[in-house]
Amino acid sequence: MLKALGIFQRATAEHLWRMLRPGDSHDRITRDTLNALKGDGKVRVVTRLKSGHKLWVLTEKGRKEAKQLLPRNVRVSVLLKPEYDAMGRPVPGEGYDEHAAAVTLTAAVLTGVGYGTPLSWQTEIAHRLPYGYTQYADLIMRAPDAGVPAMLLEVDRVNEPVDELVDKLRRYTEWFELLAPRTDAT
Repeated sequence: MLKALGIFQRATAEHLWRMLRPGDSHDRITRDTLNALKGDGKVRVVTRLKSGHKLWVLTEKGRKEAKQLLPRNVRVSVLLKPEYDAMGRPVPGEGYDEHAAAVTLTAAVLTGVGYGTPLSWQTEIAHRLPYGYTQYADLIMRAPDAGVPAMLLEVDRVNEPVDELVDKLRRYTEWFELLAPRTDAT
C-alpha cells in the first residue's frame, strides 16, 4: 500500500485493490489495511470523490517509509500536505483529485490485466522536446529490464472509459505480435 501510494500520491481503496490484490473478490482487506495505516499515522483521507469513495494519501511519516521501501530508481510522489483555513477547517483541493484518481485507476486496471506491475508505473514525468518544450505524460509504464518508457498515456477519459482503453491495448498487443507477411515463424 505504501509503495503504491508513494508512486501514485492519491488512490482509493478500489484502485489499490485492483492493482495490488486483483485476485480478491472485494476490497475489504485493502480497506482494513488502509485503516490500520491511518491508525499508525502513515496515511490519511484527503477528500471524498464524487463517487463517494475516500481518496487516500500518504502522511509525512508514510512517505518516509514508502521512500525506504521503493527502489532508488522509482520516483516517490510529492507529499500532499493538508491545508487549513483561518478557522482550522481543511481547505478543499484545487480540483486535481478527480484527475489523479483517474490516472491511478487507469494504472490499476492495466496492472490488473497484466500490463506492468505497480513498480512499472510513474506519473507526471517530463519529456524534453526540441526547441525547449517539455511534455508531461500523465502515466508512463517503463519496460522492466530496459528502464525505458514502453507506454505513455494521457488520461483524459471524458469520453473513453478505462475498460475500452484496456480492450484497445489488448487488440494492439495482438496486432503487434503478428508476424510480417512471408516471415519465418522460427
